[in-house]
Amino acid sequence: MTKLFHKLELSDKEENISPERKKKAAIAAGASALFAGAGYIVQKEYLRGALYALVEAAFILLFIFWGKDAIAGFFSLGEVPMRDHSLVFLVYGILAFIVLGAFLVFWAIGIIETYRNGIKITDENYERPSRKEAFREWLHEKTHVLFLAPGVAAIALVVLIPLVFSICIAFTNYDASHQPPRVLIEWVGMQNFKDLLTLGSYATTFFGILGWTLIWTVCSSVFPYGLGILLAVLLNNPRLKGKKIYKTIFILPWAIPAYISLLVLQTMFDTGYGLINQILELFGGSGVPWLTQTTPARCALILVSVWTGFSYPMMLSENIIKNIDREIYEAAALEGATGAKAFFHITLPLLMFSISPIFIMSLAGAFNNFNTIFLLTGGGPLNLDYQSAGSTDILITWLFKMTINNNKYNFGAAISLILFILVAIFSIFQLRKTRAFKEEDNNA
Repeated sequence: MTKLFHKLELSDKEENISPERKKKAAIAAGASALFAGAGYIVQKEYLRGALYALVEAAFILLFIFWGKDAIAGFFSLGEVPMRDHSLVFLVYGILAFIVLGAFLVFWAIGIIETYRNGIKITDENYERPSRKEAFREWLHEKTHVLFLAPGVAAIALVVLIPLVFSICIAFTNYDASHQPPRVLIEWVGMQNFKDLLTLGSYATTFFGILGWTLIWTVCSSVFPYGLGILLAVLLNNPRLKGKKIYKTIFILPWAIPAYISLLVLQTMFDTGYGLINQILELFGGSGVPWLTQTTPARCALILVSVWTGFSYPMMLSENIIKNIDREIYEAAALEGATGAKAFFHITLPLLMFSISPIFIMSLAGAFNNFNTIFLLTGGGPLNLDYQSAGSTDILITWLFKMTINNNKYNFGAAISLILFILVAIFSIFQLRKTRAFKEEDNNA
């Protein structure tokens, strides 16, 4: 409590507040800590105090008649099969913890506001407003809270609860053989993660898919962006004729819906009747088993990712290059810089400064690119060494197969948690290293 009061110092200009005023404010804040609203009642702000006290009283009643049982059910996940539904217990428990957390935030805010109000009203120049004026002032200060509250509540229900629920499932034995209410599920701690990393075929599958996922993530992001930047530089060449025609052609892969493009490309890569193999045979080559062997299938996926992904970075890079001051290039030319040197020392650094945050987000998106893998190869071809996965499956498609096809919800949740941790760590680390992020942080 002492540390909390220490953090309540308002600003540098208020450091000269007398100890007596601080003491009175601290007493009122302590009263609010014992029971919400008590501090305001001590400060003779009865209406505000009554509202805060009413909220705490409602919470206490809710906790007594529902919350404590919901939290107990969260830890037990039920006791009697066919009567208790473990998933319902889990959801109610998560909701109870969210309500408890919201009340603790409300309680802490009440303490802070009571302290600050105590500092304000003990000022010798302070004139206490009428109840009507005080209510208007409070309503003006809290209008944003009143408008944001429904949105926050909706986020808690629609986003937070499912997210926490999936995380919790990763630490249970919820699978095809543990289907509530027929069979209760149980907490198993880190066992699912241990099995994924050490248990025979699961470990082989996990590390094999993880390796390919990393290769796929890098290639399906670097190659499209590299091609997009190259084309953007070419399109900005003043000697190039018919720029509008080229630009229109290059935008088409982005303009066509990805779902349609992937279905067409799947047909084109077909080993037997696909257009690509027919063209190869026309020029004396032999057909390639694009979708039936591991290496060709992976190459096909990367080629498709380049085709569907280069348009956006091309348009973005082209606009950035257009806005680079031409005097910089003229000055570089006077110093004897060639076109290549100007590109690597001027164009590329300025481009990367602008697009690096977007490129990092594209890496995170490629890590979870479900559609391309699922629609083009379905994760195939079959890999006998893998558990419920093919040679081109990435972690997100393996997660899908584990949950939908095999009902191993615990393993699927564990994989999703690993995905979240990997993507979050990589994205935050890389974003913090970008020049754009550093300069924005310095300017803040």
